[in-house]
Amino acid sequence: MKVEVLTSGYVSMDHIIKLKTPAKVGFTSIVENQSSVEIFYGGCSVNIAYELCKLGIDAMPLIRVGRDYESTGFKSFLEEAKVPTYGINIIEEDITGYCYLLQDNNNEHITIFYPGAMDRKYSSGFKDELFKGVKIGVITVASIDDNMDFFRKCQKFNIPIVFGMKDDMEAFPEYFLKEILKESKIIFTNEVECEIIKHIKGISDIKELFIDGKVDILVTTLGADGSICYIRKGEKIIEKRIESIRINNVVDASGGGDAYMSGFLYGYLKDFDPVDCCRFGTIMASHIIQKEGCLSNVPDESKLLGDFDSRFKKEVE
Repeated sequence: MKVEVLTSGYVSMDHIIKLKTPAKVGFTSIVENQSSVEIFYGGCSVNIAYELCKLGIDAMPLIRVGRDYESTGFKSFLEEAKVPTYGINIIEEDITGYCYLLQDNNNEHITIFYPGAMDRKYSSGFKDELFKGVKIGVITVASIDDNMDFFRKCQKFNIPIVFGMKDDMEAFPEYFLKEILKESKIIFTNEVECEIIKHIKGISDIKELFIDGKVDILVTTLGADGSICYIRKGEKIIEKRIESIRINNVVDASGGGDAYMSGFLYGYLKDFDPVDCCRFGTIMASHIIQKEGCLSNVPDESKLLGDFDSRFKKEVE
């Protein structure tokens, strides 16, 4: 079975812990949610691949899991969504990576992560045959060894690179980040990541990435303010603004950025206009943030298209 999309990035068994007051050394913080003991499956590469599969796009994460792959329910979770798993390696001497996401009453976050089987010491390179016939390679945050090998394999097989920028200088040291930015066809950032890129590249306008790079589309998400899409049109760079979908009750914003990427890539692979791709991304993110966990409220293709028609069809026409 060949897939259309490969994703690179960490896998994580997430525990979401909501604190009554900010965590402080020497004081006990009361946990408010009993769901803090539950495992929410995630990690950028898993989120994007899972969501695309739910939308009918064959996508596979290239990840390593531990000896607890089955006992955590992760294996059956992927299989139920028809996520291809032949690119998953099991590391018997370790466990699957896990994460504690601490959120206080001020909506401030602390992330504690154990990479487990995704630690760079277990990196051994990806098999060439996994990349043959692939349409898109998505790079998110992972160990430098894994991402570097994934990047080189995409180059070797002429696979267009989609880059989801993350504020992680260990995963993306400056020399590597500059190379990825130059070689990527599509780039996603949020506002903070956009500023990091401008600082590292020594540029005043993010659109300057189009000058010496292969990028054709660059998207910056703005949270409740929507997103901006920059599109290469011949010698010109077109700027389009996309409105957000107002959600009155945001339960959990984690995973919203990955969902936006998934929705965008669905539209892109279906040959939609880049602005409509952004609208698909907006719809996907609006679903994810309404429930706890990155993959607890993933719409299927018919729901996505139905929402698109009801919210945006008049604008398209």
